[in-house]
Amino acid sequence: MFRRCAVLYALFVGFCALSGCGKSDPAETAPKVLYDQHCAKCHAQAGEPGGPPKIGGSKGPNLTKIGAEPNRTADWLAEFIRDPKSKRADAKMPAFGGTLTDEQIRVLAEWLAAKK
Repeated sequence: MFRRCAVLYALFVGFCALSGCGKSDPAETAPKVLYDQHCAKCHAQAGEPGGPPKIGGSKGPNLTKIGAEPNRTADWLAEFIRDPKSKRADAKMPAFGGTLTDEQIRVLAEWLAAKK
């Protein structure tokens, strides 16, 4: 019985090593991919993927120059993405702390903060 478990464990570890178990796909942390998947439906502008087909923007504010706004650092944006109400009590955006990993939030916030 012990040998059977040991063999199964060795096979599992080998499979994980060969399949890259525990490593994230670079696309999962690419900021543009994260934006397109999680933000564009509310923040994209006309003509952008996820945006309205004609003029104007979606229901969320335009983020094309969010990093130029006062105090919109990567840290501030990360906290806002994680839990918008922690920064603004009247925020209508949903919290992404349970949807995105801390790494994904950090990468997205840094990308947005660089938009000036």
